[in-house]
Amino acid sequence: MSEEDYSMLMLVVNENLSEGQISAPSSMLIKEENVTEALAGLAVILEDEGAVQERIFTKIKFLFEMECLKVQLCHGSSFLEEKLPEKRLACSLATFQLSKLSIAGRMQSDSSLEANIYLVNCILDDSRPSRIGLLTRLMERKSVVSMRGGGYRNMVDLDFDQKSNGDKSIQVNIVNFKLVLSIEYLISLANFFAVDKKPKHPTAATQPVKTEKKTKAVKSYEVAVLPSTNTKLKLKLDQPDIILLENMNDSNSLGIVLNNEMDLSVVINPDKMIVAVTFSNLQLLPYCCNLQKQLDLDAEILSPTTITVLVNAPTGKGMHIDVNMREIIIHISPDTIRLLTAISNSFAVNSVLEEHTGNSVINDYSNLWQVKPWKDEGFWFIKTELAEEALNFLEEEVAVLEVTDLQELLIVEIKTMIIILEAGVGTTTVPMMLLELSFTGEVRDWSALLSVGSSLSVEAAYYNEKLSIWEPLIETVDGQNKDCRSWELIVEMHKNDETNGPLLGDDLDEVHFQAAAMTFNVISQDNLELTVTKTALTVITSLAKAFGEAVSKQVQLKKELPPSAYTVRNYTGLDITLLFDKGDFLLFEKTDEISEVVLEREAYASLILKQAAQKKSFGKSVLKEQESKEEHCLVIKLNNMNVIRELYVTKTNNRYFQLPHRTYPGDQWGFVVDVSTDYGYKTITLRSHVQVHNHLTIPVEVYYMTDRGNEVDFCGVAKPKSLLNLPLNAVYTPTNELFFRPKDNGHTISIVPFVWKELLKDPNLRNVLQCNPRDRNDGLPLFINVIGEIEQVYFENSQKKTIASTCYVIHLYPTAVLCNLLPLPIAYTLKGTNEELLLRSGDTTELLTAQINATTIILTVVNYQGQNYVCSKHLKTQMEEVWTFEAVDQKKATLDLGAHIQCDSGFIQISIYCPFWMMNKTSLQLSYRTDDSTNVILHAPELTEPVLFSFRPKVFFSKKKVNLKVEKSEWSEKFSLDTVGSSGTVTCNTRNGVSYEIGVKIHLSGLGLSKIVVFSPFYLLVNKANFDVEVHETLSENAWVTVSALQCVPFWPKYQNKKKEIMLRVAGTTETTKAFTYQNMHSVLLALDNSRGGLCVDCYVMESSTIITIDAYVDGLAAVRLVNHCLTQSIEYHQSGLKDIFSLKPGEFQLYTWDEPSAVQELVWSAGGNEPQKNSLVVDGIGEYKVFHDVTIYWVSFLDGIQRVLLFTDDLALATTAQCAGELERADQEVNLNFFGIGLSLVDDCLKKEVIYLTITSSGIVWEFSKLNGQRYKPFNVKECQVLESAYQKYILDVKLNKKPKKRLVLDGKLEVDFQEETMFRPHHKRIRRTFQSGFWAQFKTFPHQLQLHTKINRLQIDNQLEDAVFPTVLAPVPIPKSMVSDTTPKPFTEASIILRKNEHSTVKQYKYFKILIQEFHVKVDQGFINAMITLFTPEKPKETDKLEHIKLDFKIAHTDLKELASITASQGQKNFYDLLHFSPLKVHISFSMQGSSSLDDPKTPTQIHSDFINLLLQSVGVTLTEIHDVVFKLAFFEREHVFMTQQQLTSKVVSHYTEQGVKQLYVLVLGLDVIGNPFGLVTGIGRGVEDLFYEPFQGAIQGPEEFAEGLALGMKSLFGHAVGGAAGVVSRITGTLGKGVAALTLDDEYQRNRREAMNRKPANIQEGLARGGKSLVLGVFDGVTGVFVKPVEGAKEEGVEGFFKGVGKGMVGLITRPTSGVIDFASGSFDAVKRAAEINEETHRIRPPRYFYPDGIMRAYNRYEAEGNRLLKELEKGKFAVTDHYIAHAKVTQDGKSVCIVTDNRVIMVSKGDIFGQWNCDWQITWGELKEPPRVTEKGLQLMLKESKKKEIGRASCRERV
Repeated sequence: MSEEDYSMLMLVVNENLSEGQISAPSSMLIKEENVTEALAGLAVILEDEGAVQERIFTKIKFLFEMECLKVQLCHGSSFLEEKLPEKRLACSLATFQLSKLSIAGRMQSDSSLEANIYLVNCILDDSRPSRIGLLTRLMERKSVVSMRGGGYRNMVDLDFDQKSNGDKSIQVNIVNFKLVLSIEYLISLANFFAVDKKPKHPTAATQPVKTEKKTKAVKSYEVAVLPSTNTKLKLKLDQPDIILLENMNDSNSLGIVLNNEMDLSVVINPDKMIVAVTFSNLQLLPYCCNLQKQLDLDAEILSPTTITVLVNAPTGKGMHIDVNMREIIIHISPDTIRLLTAISNSFAVNSVLEEHTGNSVINDYSNLWQVKPWKDEGFWFIKTELAEEALNFLEEEVAVLEVTDLQELLIVEIKTMIIILEAGVGTTTVPMMLLELSFTGEVRDWSALLSVGSSLSVEAAYYNEKLSIWEPLIETVDGQNKDCRSWELIVEMHKNDETNGPLLGDDLDEVHFQAAAMTFNVISQDNLELTVTKTALTVITSLAKAFGEAVSKQVQLKKELPPSAYTVRNYTGLDITLLFDKGDFLLFEKTDEISEVVLEREAYASLILKQAAQKKSFGKSVLKEQESKEEHCLVIKLNNMNVIRELYVTKTNNRYFQLPHRTYPGDQWGFVVDVSTDYGYKTITLRSHVQVHNHLTIPVEVYYMTDRGNEVDFCGVAKPKSLLNLPLNAVYTPTNELFFRPKDNGHTISIVPFVWKELLKDPNLRNVLQCNPRDRNDGLPLFINVIGEIEQVYFENSQKKTIASTCYVIHLYPTAVLCNLLPLPIAYTLKGTNEELLLRSGDTTELLTAQINATTIILTVVNYQGQNYVCSKHLKTQMEEVWTFEAVDQKKATLDLGAHIQCDSGFIQISIYCPFWMMNKTSLQLSYRTDDSTNVILHAPELTEPVLFSFRPKVFFSKKKVNLKVEKSEWSEKFSLDTVGSSGTVTCNTRNGVSYEIGVKIHLSGLGLSKIVVFSPFYLLVNKANFDVEVHETLSENAWVTVSALQCVPFWPKYQNKKKEIMLRVAGTTETTKAFTYQNMHSVLLALDNSRGGLCVDCYVMESSTIITIDAYVDGLAAVRLVNHCLTQSIEYHQSGLKDIFSLKPGEFQLYTWDEPSAVQELVWSAGGNEPQKNSLVVDGIGEYKVFHDVTIYWVSFLDGIQRVLLFTDDLALATTAQCAGELERADQEVNLNFFGIGLSLVDDCLKKEVIYLTITSSGIVWEFSKLNGQRYKPFNVKECQVLESAYQKYILDVKLNKKPKKRLVLDGKLEVDFQEETMFRPHHKRIRRTFQSGFWAQFKTFPHQLQLHTKINRLQIDNQLEDAVFPTVLAPVPIPKSMVSDTTPKPFTEASIILRKNEHSTVKQYKYFKILIQEFHVKVDQGFINAMITLFTPEKPKETDKLEHIKLDFKIAHTDLKELASITASQGQKNFYDLLHFSPLKVHISFSMQGSSSLDDPKTPTQIHSDFINLLLQSVGVTLTEIHDVVFKLAFFEREHVFMTQQQLTSKVVSHYTEQGVKQLYVLVLGLDVIGNPFGLVTGIGRGVEDLFYEPFQGAIQGPEEFAEGLALGMKSLFGHAVGGAAGVVSRITGTLGKGVAALTLDDEYQRNRREAMNRKPANIQEGLARGGKSLVLGVFDGVTGVFVKPVEGAKEEGVEGFFKGVGKGMVGLITRPTSGVIDFASGSFDAVKRAAEINEETHRIRPPRYFYPDGIMRAYNRYEAEGNRLLKELEKGKFAVTDHYIAHAKVTQDGKSVCIVTDNRVIMVSKGDIFGQWNCDWQITWGELKEPPRVTEKGLQLMLKESKKKEIGRASCRERV
């Protein structure tokens, strides 16, 4: 059947079916009297029916069977005439086949009917010729054996049963079948069946007959025809496979298969309809066309789930639907994403788009500027709407029906939905992140006013591979309490009634807007608490990389992963048996067959958990389920020793197990269980406690000394950059000696051994081993730098680390490494060898034959500017960092290069670099000169490689400035080369008055050692047109400069001090443009009287360059299109300041651009000789213009795309339409986001430290007022809010106590309010309400002609959660001074408002309003905080720096040509128009301290200074030089009005605007130096007051006359407050600086930390401040005296004898410095208290105390109760108990909270708070060992029974009595 056959067939069928039919409406209007007659007739029929009783017999019996029906669909016309099967096959599209169709049944005489239909198979083949040999079978029945005695089941079975009363029963069974969905093929089939069914030549019979319709108004009913019988339908669909393939042309293609069972039950009766649908075992699985590979795919995308849908539709009432989904588990892996992306791409129908480029068609613009009639153009804004005749509506009756309340209801419930993000490749994936959701929702009345209410509960977690546990990302609400719940999100949606248009309020100054047609509310009433740990960052990073590669369809390198989740490897050198019957593991793929396996040496086995043999299922709340998780045990047996050990392998760690075997000289054997994880796959390595780590690039053989003592035995080969596990027999030897030899390198075994056990005595042991050449005359000896490292691991299954459980790692390094960081190659030779080796740029080499302090290296810089430069150096540990290279041919020519020397890992790394790479892009010769006038370096323009530039060794590391010379000009002023990231201009003058302006940009190289200095012309000409352009300076006699098409050339103006103007012309023509200036940033179109029409010029002016871009004219670039739509009036116009006047007659339009681009760009126009009007042509607007007293014309200015249009018309409706005024439109949609608060905690889980807590919090209570009939509420000022809230709380209390409060209350003498009526009577009659501002609020509205976005962040605060932070708060808004609260309303920290205009006739985005406001804030950072942040974001195993990649990036920067340089600035892209763009000024208070967490507390903390001696000096002196306190940065606002800008331009301008100001204000840091007590604080204090006096009235004057006086009063208050506080603050800072310096000199890290903590606990009042100052003085003297005795004892405990003498030194220094520091702290604290009394700002505190970490290291949800208890334990007696004890619980003993009982894992402590100093003191403490019995609860309280004390302890008797 061809398309033509099918079309004809459908046409015949349609015509036959339509003959004799009368069209009737679906709902008929029936007269009232007709209804009565029909009901009476129906009653008579029903009475007679029962009288008829007849014998029932079979009336009709039928049977129809068809063996096969095969249909072949073909393209094109019919083949009846040709009868060519070959052609039919060539045009074939599809083959459709029905196999064995049978219809059988019988009808009884009482009209009952029984029938059965079955279909054996249905086959669909893609029979297109192009598919031969590919996948063609798209649909068929799967081979399923029937349960009834063999044979295959039918594909479709249908049973139909109709009773005599008309009740019907239908049962359908569809057996599982396979359907392959090919989207491209389905579209082809759809096109076949979508042919036109209408006849090409309609006959008279089919012509539509126009009838005249006349209706008579009668009373009518709408009747729905309902069934009078019962119908039951049951449908069972048995697991069909619906397959989506990635590539239909690949026989191994992957895809996705949907599989499920469906049970459908429908019951229809006269009362209601009930539908029940169950989808069971619904799942999505990966699929492969290759059946062999399909067996390997056992992963799931959607785990089997069940969905139930129940529908209940009562007659005449609303439908009720209930959708229930149980547990939905979705697995998403990178391969799944890649597969879905490929499948979705196949959905897209490929359509060939014609590309229209400017080069293809050359437009002729000769008549561009001529006047033309607008009727020929078809402008959209002039087209009139086609009106519809109103009389047509009157001819028909419109029946208005009342909408009944149907009460429709849809309930959706998803009990659990778990989305699991997995990492890995293919089916070997591991869950890494998990999102757990539950959802309930209700949808009501969708036929009328739709309303939706829903709730979404969310938990998120990531998988910590080290601990094998899920840890929270989104925390539960209320922490770990029993009643904790998931974070909840409420989503609401409702449709609003249509109301009338916007109305003005009673006062005619407020508009009542309509509610949006549809409103969405997304609300969270809980804090969203996010916890991101260092482990979570690693998980997120790896997932983001994997999924990013999947989306971009990059080829992922398949990682070799083990077949199962657990692998055991044996490197002990002994045979080990795995006992499966005793542990939790089985052998993979042999689960029940094998009970034990023998692992020989270096063998491995794949294991699986016993419970993992069943499918893993994620139940409700994974985080709660895993609390009772048990450890997994692996049982092994060491065959030689007959020893059994139980190994717990759940967590990744190392454990040492002893063995009952000893060897001489008494060493007890043992082995290490090393559990590691990768992609979730655990590897359990059984090895000795000694490993060799080879860091060399060559393999090294390892030998050990045997028991005989005179020979060595081979142990193994340590491969390059890898670990070697030594067997036990090589470790437990009498001498513990190891020997090394390079493999296959012609060298002997090292003579001197490395004795690994000596590392216990000397942990810093290192040896340089020498391996001599076998042939002494052939080559040099090879040296290996051997360094030992020890680490104590857990002893067996305990949590203790002992000396016995010490592991040793022996690192093999080269003695020296050479790295080339120059932009050209160097050659190197080691003295004693004749071999010269070449080292390319960015390469690194190991100097394996170099011996430190004995070897000389000769370096040659090869062919630098035609010369070789040589340097010879003796390799030693201390080397100078400036190496001088001398030219081989010229004795005087030298090159000073830097040599960066590093000795971090025990070997010397030498990096050769040049401090400056000079790049000349000017096309002129440059010369550089340093301070030494004799040292001048020339830089020829033809050099493409960098010129190496440096300074003499004496000034190599000091501040560097140079002079520049261009050609034969004078030398420029000196400029700095150190300011990386900055750019500027250098001017070189000549004697004839011409100046060369050179742009300078300084980039830092990737490795940070070199700076790339790029010199470019300040003026650049860029030609973007596809034809050449010529440029000429107006006053110059120089020839025209040609700029070739699509090129960039330098421009060197001759007359720079005069008028900077140039003009243009197209090459090969004589017409020139008007002259224009290039001094400022602008864009202008220059007219040309030729076929080009004009040239568009954009000038970009920046610090280091001015770029003039020239482009061809395209439509829309003219200054304005003038359109005269008036009937009679002509328009006269001209440019402001020019005399030439032009006229535009009615019905005409003209494109116009400025006659003088450099003059004032303003258009003056008039009509009828009246007063002219001016228009800048940049602002949208509309207005009227009186020509005569009875003649008015309207003007409207708007954007049509990027073309400005000025339209004159006398039709007001046309003007309004063109303006698209969307201000008063009704919103289509309104979306409100409302989050109560958001918290983000950044945690270093490796070090058990919380680093940051970022919060977005809601405001306090805010009182607002509005007009009585108004909609918008405005807040009271801060003071009035406080007065109202205080009165309201008193009012509520009175109501609760049944007192009768006054109805009207007078507050503060000004306000009169009624809280019950929520009304204010004085000073104005208003409505009031009590509310609060959410932490984050956003509103998005869409209108027909605009979009609106309004967002607020109420308060943002970032806290430093480290224990001894100098500044507990890193970032917070600066509170409003108390003097201003009476005049300031509460403001959010950040607020943004955007109004974007939409225009269906343009793609240009027009921002009518774009404003961002950020309040004043402070940033306070200390060195410890920065170190903690660096550690947090540094991976545990950082990658080695790829120097070659960095060098390549440096080359890319250096070789950027002028065209690329210009394109970076003058970027292309879609331009947007900004009517008003305003980003607020930034006022930032910055403080910085060099104090913070000390490196002694945590050795892994990165510090800038590694020398202890220098660290001490800088802490005592340098800190005071570099600390910054309260330095104010004031960055001016950014504003643009009526400009076109691309997104990239806007971003770069905003960033440069604020960063450049910030750099310019760095000089403030000098005033902020702490050593002079921050005098800028005083200047700021008084200056800030003066600034208020000067600035606030100016703002007030703009706002209105009344606010001017208010601002003046505020200024006076502020000036007084700041002057007093500022003066006190200076004295406090000076003494504070001295205190910190002296405290650093005590050499005692703990004393410094305790002092910082004490200084950070701010006193509550001035009395407590003075008391604490006195305490510092007393404790300083006490600590100084006791330190002489205490410090030596503490040192001896920690470091032995050496520690004892260190302690003596610390004690003696502390004897002098601690009392001195106490005196200074007393003075500083006292002054600080005075300042706080005068300070008008509130102190900002941490939002919450740092989190408590459990001993097991597992991250749990934050618990404030535990955090406060742990903080109390750490503050108690300087943290004495926190070192030894772990907090468990605490409780307040007294109501005032001043007595608290703390319980730890070791003791019970009773503490009390001091009244004077506010410190916590220990009243008594009892260890658990001292208790006689467990504690008991009695009537008096908690009873603790102590054991009998053997002897009385001094000072404890009173404590025991109290107990």
